[in-house]
Amino acid sequence: MLFNSFAFGFFLLVASLLYWLVFNRGQRMRNIFLLTASYFFYGCWDWRFLFLIVFITAVDFVFGRLIHDTENQSSRKWLLTVALVLNLGTLGFFKYFNFFIDTANALLDLIGLGSSLHTLQIILPVGISFFTFQGLSYVIDIYRRQLKPTRDVVAFATFVAFFPQLVAGPIERACNLLPQFLDSIDRKPFVYEDVRRGLVFIAIGLFKKIVIADRLAIFVDAVYAHPTAGWPAMVAVIFFCFQLYLDFSAYSQIAIGTAQLLGYRLSANFLRPYLATNFRAFWSRWHITLTTWFRDYLYIPLGGNRLGKTRMLMNTMIVFMVSGLWHGASWNFVIWGALNGLSLIVFDRWLGLNPKNAAAKMASALFVTAYWALTLIFFRATTFGNALAMFGSLGFSNADMIYSFGLNAVEFRFVCGMVAVLMAVELMEEIGKERFTQFFYGRFWPLRWAVYITLVLSTIYFGIYGNGSDNNFIYFQF
Repeated sequence: MLFNSFAFGFFLLVASLLYWLVFNRGQRMRNIFLLTASYFFYGCWDWRFLFLIVFITAVDFVFGRLIHDTENQSSRKWLLTVALVLNLGTLGFFKYFNFFIDTANALLDLIGLGSSLHTLQIILPVGISFFTFQGLSYVIDIYRRQLKPTRDVVAFATFVAFFPQLVAGPIERACNLLPQFLDSIDRKPFVYEDVRRGLVFIAIGLFKKIVIADRLAIFVDAVYAHPTAGWPAMVAVIFFCFQLYLDFSAYSQIAIGTAQLLGYRLSANFLRPYLATNFRAFWSRWHITLTTWFRDYLYIPLGGNRLGKTRMLMNTMIVFMVSGLWHGASWNFVIWGALNGLSLIVFDRWLGLNPKNAAAKMASALFVTAYWALTLIFFRATTFGNALAMFGSLGFSNADMIYSFGLNAVEFRFVCGMVAVLMAVELMEEIGKERFTQFFYGRFWPLRWAVYITLVLSTIYFGIYGNGSDNNFIYFQF
């Protein structure tokens, strides 16, 4: 069930009405309803994989209790290890089994032993990387004595499976989201402002996804399928940079807005990343919940920056390469992760990229975004050969072919204009420290409602609905 589908719109309408009008007495009743709705939402993809969510939920709930109730430190470590193996083993089987088999076969061929290992027909369950990491953070925080386990299994199951952020995040921490399902208020108050802002978030997210990102995808898909030298390849690289951002940030906004309709707060996942003036700042603004997850549960346990410069650089590379592998079972993703790890090491740490004046900040932001866009060639390309073909096609020829990849001149200029408008809005928010957004919400209601109506009507009129393109959110594949 896609966020950008009429089916989800109907589902959300019915779920919201039932939640506020029927199941709003007592948190346990609310949790039972939300859990049922979340399992139904996920089951619409493939009901057979509901057992995975139930399994991960049971493992983390039980081991969270066992670790908390065990005093012996060696026993606690053993219990944590078992929980890690069960969680990561499940994720590894479904997501990486065939990748490791293919890699092993390639190595066997390389040393002359011949490939004899067989892959399996494994379907990757939607969202498995997200809900696995969310459950793991709960167990690890309990082990670190930063969190006490809950005895309410329904509340915990709802935390793991909460449908707004189930399949593509934000990856929530138990300390933030779980207490919201343990609220003791008998009747949850209906807050108009929450509903209004939730609907605005959803409208903006749908606009970004359906009107802009899906239109960019038409051009990007056509060029990557048949790399064409010169400007077509250059434009495809730039377009994918914005397609990925708009597509994923749109999902996060819709998720946050959907949760807010029901009175729940999710974590921000993006904060104007293409205005970052160095790579450290970029990663504090891009996919924030995943970046902080790897920082807290991998980088710091590896030693962080506490064990000397060499170890810190090695830890940085490990984290980014693992992050790349988290995104997909392909060496392309590992290379993408490594290139981003190198950007932090080379430009931020060795060259000290940290501009001070406005002109230098603008130039630095353009450089950071351009470097990021080039690394995304490995992210988007289906094979290593396809990535090399795209790099080899970059240039400044064949400008006359720009309109030969699914977008005519009017559509091409329209989507470029929309990207420019959105970036201008982000720049105003950055300069004004978000006072622009506060002014928009707090004053001059005619302008606000004009924007609301324009968003809805333009999404309906200019939206891309099929036309032979894949309208799934990009991060569903991870």
